[in-house]
Amino acid sequence: MKTLTPEQSMYTCVRCGACRGVCPTLNITGREADGPRGRVLMARSLLEGEIPVNQEIKEQLDRCLLCSACVDACPMDVQVPDIVMLAKEQIAAATEMESFHPKTLRLDNSQNDMKRTAKPVRGLKDFLFDKVIADQKNLNKVGNLLWMYQKSGLQKVTRAVGILKFFPEQMQQMEQIMPEILPPKKRQQHPEFTPRAKEQTESRGRVAFFQGCIMDMMFRETNDNSIKLLSKAGFDVVTPKSQVCCGALHHHSGKTDKAVELAKSNIAAFESANVDYIITNAGGCGAAMTEYEELFRDNPAWLGRAKKFTEKICDISEIIYEKGELPELVGRGERVTYQPSCHLQYVMKVKDAPAKLVKSVENAEYVDLPEKKYCCGSAGIYNMLQPELANEILDRKMEKVKETDSAVLITANPGCYLQMKLGVHREGMEKVIETKHIVDYLVESIDRAESKR
Repeated sequence: MKTLTPEQSMYTCVRCGACRGVCPTLNITGREADGPRGRVLMARSLLEGEIPVNQEIKEQLDRCLLCSACVDACPMDVQVPDIVMLAKEQIAAATEMESFHPKTLRLDNSQNDMKRTAKPVRGLKDFLFDKVIADQKNLNKVGNLLWMYQKSGLQKVTRAVGILKFFPEQMQQMEQIMPEILPPKKRQQHPEFTPRAKEQTESRGRVAFFQGCIMDMMFRETNDNSIKLLSKAGFDVVTPKSQVCCGALHHHSGKTDKAVELAKSNIAAFESANVDYIITNAGGCGAAMTEYEELFRDNPAWLGRAKKFTEKICDISEIIYEKGELPELVGRGERVTYQPSCHLQYVMKVKDAPAKLVKSVENAEYVDLPEKKYCCGSAGIYNMLQPELANEILDRKMEKVKETDSAVLITANPGCYLQMKLGVHREGMEKVIETKHIVDYLVESIDRAESKR
């Protein structure tokens, strides 16, 4: 558990500026308000009651990626994302009570305008977060609709007729790079138990696999490959059926009560699995679950259970690199680079394992990505809520990708995957470079080696 609470942490900032060089938004705009120090000051002023909840402060705090690069660089360990989220909770509560203050940068907006705007936006977010993302059955129904959209010919018609032009540009672009959804029959529940591969004479441990929500619907093949990769590396894999969404999006949006509800469900689901580790393949999900203990800081009945849960969380690249034993990995002579997930490297502290695994692939050349410490601009659904700023961050990232002259761009998080794929699309480089999750790349390398025997 973190030593200080967010309330205490916001008083430890000494304004030394160590965070300035790693903040993506500050590096784009140059505005102090778009940097960690400015956000801490705004959040503190809001929480102390010096300034009221208003649209201006809400929009400014919403521009934070919550990437945690500033925390990694801070000598005082100021928990900027936690402080921002604490302020967001207060804003969310005020929004719920329709108590927005009329002060705003948009001079033509009145208090009633903000109330009218807040209601439908809040209603849509509540529906998506509580009725879709947090409910696997409903999410599977969405997956079925997306599969039908892709396979029925409707997608081709929609693109040909130009219907998408009536949607925001960011949604048009995301539709272009949406991964292929597997058919319903291939998205049934994972086997509750998958033994280690036959060639592994000795077990490397018993682990549980966290499948996620959107990850299991939109990136089901990557999840299937994750279980396969763990098995190939010598692990016995349990996939609890009663697991739910990690709650990251809810927590980051100020919906703490729902995040706590989901955390309780996951803790209970994995307690009965009797495993050594709980494995994630998405940096955002893993980071959210490593902080479950923080959610129950003031709840003694759940604190001990949450602590045991968080101690078992481990990224798939870390567990395989440190404790697994992969078979031969063979590439096809490609040049490869890796864009780290911010939550993986800054919150879960997994900085070297993914790159070391990629470097172990024979007949492939690894090239380090310049400025890999910077976020790609995905940050959950940030790229949908802050498209202009996210695209500026992405454009800068793609300039660095080009410098590597790579044919494969590896990621370790679904959001990062989609964002980098979007960057490749925006640059018109689909025939030059392909984006892959590290799990899929490693499984393909194993399959290639086995086919050559």
